[in-house]
Amino acid sequence: MSTRAIERACGVLVFLLGTGGMTGPAARAGQAKDAVAQAIADGELYESKKKYQLALDAFHKADKLSHHTSGEALLKIALIEKMAGLLSDAANDAKKAISAAGTDARLGNDARLMRATLLSSMATKPTDGKLKEAEAELHNAIAIEPSLAVAHFNLAMVLFKQERDTDGLTEMKTFLTLPGATPSMTSEARKIIANPVRARTPFTPGFSFRAQDNVTISNFSLRGKVVLLDFWGTWCPPCRESVPILKNVQKKYAAKPFELVSISSDDDEDVWRTFVEAQHMNWAEYLDSSSELQEAFKIDSYPTYIVVDKDGEIRFRQSGLGQDTQNELEDAINKALKRDSDPVLAKAAAEGWGEEARGGADSERKGAAAKAESGATRVADAPPAGVPATPLSPVETATISGNVYTNAHLGLRYEFPAGWKAAKPEELHESNQRSETGVRAVLEKQHPELAGSIHIAVPEVVFYASKRGDGEPQKPVLNSMRIVAQVTRQDSVDEDGFGQLTAKMVNLSLLKQVGSTAIFEVKRHKFMRADFERTNGALHYYQSMAHTVAGDYLLQIECFAPSIEELKQITDSLLRMEVQDEKDAARGRAE
Repeated sequence: MSTRAIERACGVLVFLLGTGGMTGPAARAGQAKDAVAQAIADGELYESKKKYQLALDAFHKADKLSHHTSGEALLKIALIEKMAGLLSDAANDAKKAISAAGTDARLGNDARLMRATLLSSMATKPTDGKLKEAEAELHNAIAIEPSLAVAHFNLAMVLFKQERDTDGLTEMKTFLTLPGATPSMTSEARKIIANPVRARTPFTPGFSFRAQDNVTISNFSLRGKVVLLDFWGTWCPPCRESVPILKNVQKKYAAKPFELVSISSDDDEDVWRTFVEAQHMNWAEYLDSSSELQEAFKIDSYPTYIVVDKDGEIRFRQSGLGQDTQNELEDAINKALKRDSDPVLAKAAAEGWGEEARGGADSERKGAAAKAESGATRVADAPPAGVPATPLSPVETATISGNVYTNAHLGLRYEFPAGWKAAKPEELHESNQRSETGVRAVLEKQHPELAGSIHIAVPEVVFYASKRGDGEPQKPVLNSMRIVAQVTRQDSVDEDGFGQLTAKMVNLSLLKQVGSTAIFEVKRHKFMRADFERTNGALHYYQSMAHTVAGDYLLQIECFAPSIEELKQITDSLLRMEVQDEKDAARGRAE
């Protein structure tokens, strides 16, 4: 696998790992084994941080140290190659992993399943020899582990792709009798048994989400259009490089029944929002923070482009960025635009979309109808404008008069920059509720047995303001600031804890600390502040983070600006932030 290929797909960093000395045959054998395990552990750590070239280097080192006998290292190499869109290389290394697995049945079957999936995805027609190879790998996996549900499911799909529907139906029904089948696979299996065309025709899964421009995107809202889905991330160099291509595509098909939708894999909402605005990505944008869409579309490499036709059938899918990417995308879009809608395919696609996707479109239509009738901006059955569905929490309750924010529960009074516009407490409450709902959904997905009984304390945004009155509490823009409150047992700012947090921010992100950490007081109340510079491709801005304690809450104050001078103007306003807790009040009375 070439370094350039991984660099194009995931970015490249250089890192050298040293090896220790070894003495004696037994010691050498033990140390070699430990060195392989350590190299794999290093690779997994880099992979978790999305440093894929470093991860690949570590896995290759493990492979070399093991003299190519580590099935685990080879399988992990194949996984990164798959992520980079190098499917043929990944299939070859998965084959090596099968051989290296030896008597490790589970590892061998993991490699067989992966190779079968790769071969199946590369097959172009029912008679393609890759489907036969995939079938053989799956039969071998089942022979070793007869109750392996996923192997039966995948085998059924391979048989359907070969147009062997009778064999495919038998295998799919066997899958339904086995333990270990996930609910989503079981649901899909039943849909395929009812209509085998779904196995050979890749339809989009059911989805519905509200994009950055507050418009609901769903299967039903996109029906009748050709759609380009762009799965990307600001952390991914080729994704950033692809922005001009996407702009060209958007401009070329603006007058056609076409829609471009970008789904981000970012962890940092600030980076995502700022990058989108800075690059003028003026099309439907969505931050898939729960990874639900990525999982539904089985995205494991970035960028991934999917072209969907008017009926909801996937007509083109490609991972990675190459010299011909724009031409390939336009060719796929042109072909999809020329195709007439097929009622049979449209019906089969809609059967698998489910009520969630249908509900999203229905809500959007109801909202549009309500707005047309009354001129209001709310959808049917929603609370009146400005009235939250649930009451504000004590810490969210505050007043704003001019440019003065007062929060009695926190004992906080803050004179924010003149001319700035602050979000209303009700708006902050709605944002906090959405954040809590998202966190709860992720936790319940990870621990379904705890559904309905999970109690969480999510940090609450209690103040957000920006120079132009734009942005949102969870998605701040440049020249803005927000205050986040989290319950704490601290009586004062923890200097060591703040130092560890800033060091972690620098180590795990693209931040560079500017200057030293500042400690200051406002009317005897202690604050700590650190300033950062962030550079991520074309994205460049400055960020400040300050901590103080107000009553039972730790306040994290964040400021964002395009220059260090403008950041200083914002942070200077922190000297007008007064916090008076019970101890301060008692001290004042004593004096």
